[in-house]
Amino acid sequence: MSAQEINLSMEHRQNAVSNFDSMIEYVSKIEQGKERTYKKICTVKTLVDKSIKWHGIYGRVNISATLPRVLSEVLQTFKTDPNSKIQQPTDTSLIHFFTKSDETNYYSAVQQKPFSDFVIWIHNCVKSPVPFVANRDAVAVIAVKQSLNKCSLTMQSVRAPSFPNHTRSEIKNLNYIVEQKGDESVLSWFLLCDPGGLVPAVAYNMVLDSRNDVIVNIKNYIESQE
Repeated sequence: MSAQEINLSMEHRQNAVSNFDSMIEYVSKIEQGKERTYKKICTVKTLVDKSIKWHGIYGRVNISATLPRVLSEVLQTFKTDPNSKIQQPTDTSLIHFFTKSDETNYYSAVQQKPFSDFVIWIHNCVKSPVPFVANRDAVAVIAVKQSLNKCSLTMQSVRAPSFPNHTRSEIKNLNYIVEQKGDESVLSWFLLCDPGGLVPAVAYNMVLDSRNDVIVNIKNYIESQE
């Protein structure tokens, strides 16, 4: 089975739109850890939903760039590019569109042009760096909404056919928020996921800070290009 053989319906799209606000609000409703600094430039904290054994991680960085520039790089983290400084190469990382309008607005956002809200979905397969850890994949729907000086993105896994030789990860709640603050943009994110397989929750929860490399790398990459 290939990523192309996984098909999502318009119901998945509507659910992403309907659940958007509650996914953003969820972050403020669970137990908040104490803020700390990661790599000297990223403010982070652990968030705990006591009904789930996996902890969530929140991170925030200031970036010397416009909101459209930052959003463009955030969106491009979902695509495979072996030469990218943002992510490591993956086996497969494909973006799919529910409608032609979604496709048009996605590419407008990537190209830093005016756009309307849109929804896309991805199938991401990540190759394990070591032989004793299984390759992983996830199928998720991403919704993007904008308002004055602010743009928000939510991402959540959906049920889909399994992918051969991969362990299915579940993204319970991932969101990015980009806000324009004068000459800078503030990029924050939250991630809560079940990595799947035999990864112990205790071990996973202990190394959450390193997940913030995603936004640290975005900041460093953008500012190195300015």
